[in-house]
Amino acid sequence: MASVLNQELLGALDLKVLSVQRTEAGRWWNFKHVISPFSRLWLILDGRATVRHHDRTFVLQPGRLHLVPPFMVHDCSCTRHFNHYHLHFAARLPAGIDLFSLLDCEYQLPAAAGDLTFFNRLESIYPDRKLPCYDPSREEYKQFPVRLPPAGPPASAVADFEARGVLSLLLTPFLQSAKYHEGVHARVTRQFMAVQEFIHAHMRQPITLADLARVVQLHPTYFSDQFKKVVGVRPLDYLMQRRMERAQYLLLTTRASVKEIADSVGIPDPAYFSRVFTRLCRVTPSVYRATHAA
Repeated sequence: MASVLNQELLGALDLKVLSVQRTEAGRWWNFKHVISPFSRLWLILDGRATVRHHDRTFVLQPGRLHLVPPFMVHDCSCTRHFNHYHLHFAARLPAGIDLFSLLDCEYQLPAAAGDLTFFNRLESIYPDRKLPCYDPSREEYKQFPVRLPPAGPPASAVADFEARGVLSLLLTPFLQSAKYHEGVHARVTRQFMAVQEFIHAHMRQPITLADLARVVQLHPTYFSDQFKKVVGVRPLDYLMQRRMERAQYLLLTTRASVKEIADSVGIPDPAYFSRVFTRLCRVTPSVYRATHAA
């Protein structure tokens, strides 16, 4: 496992708790095609429900922890009663990548004896970090600004430090079973991290093939061929995919206009941005924002 999750990688990880609360759910907890730019972690306390993702159906029952990675489309269903703790969190690397978007792991595990205490503690640290409702189709849910919290005064900095430690303990069992998945995003991150970091830092600016090749000190043609061999797509196609992923994130987590989002991902022509977004994401930016949950 050390070759996958080494000390340098985990040491650079930025963990943030975004929302945490305990919820008594019933038959209303029945949502289809839910997607979030952040990971979700559930601790099941009582009752029974199901969630489907990765082409699998998982039974949520007492004494289990369940993890849903970011940008993973999932369906939720409860037929009677479901009492659970849930939290949204981010686990970002310096390049802006969420670690759990790169990994495959066991998504459901037995809860440890102290996990309920950990959730209780997170809720006491962040008593106001709660969702306005639970239905992804409702307007207040769509507009809920799930943004990374700003730095606070020293007292809250200490609380954030403790929360990161608690969250680390909750995530450790999942990381112990983790391995890199073989998606395009994971391959480019492993072997072209400097390119990924450059894209993240210069997203708003025009980026050419020569700019990307210069990052790894290779001739553009050779770099493009090697990148295609490792990743499966050409560098500029990958760049556009990352721009569209960033656009999805902004559509789900901000109220910025489509024009403003287009400009922030380096495509100042909103009409062209909309055409590319629709081609890659199969829906227009406006429809994507209206139909997906934050």
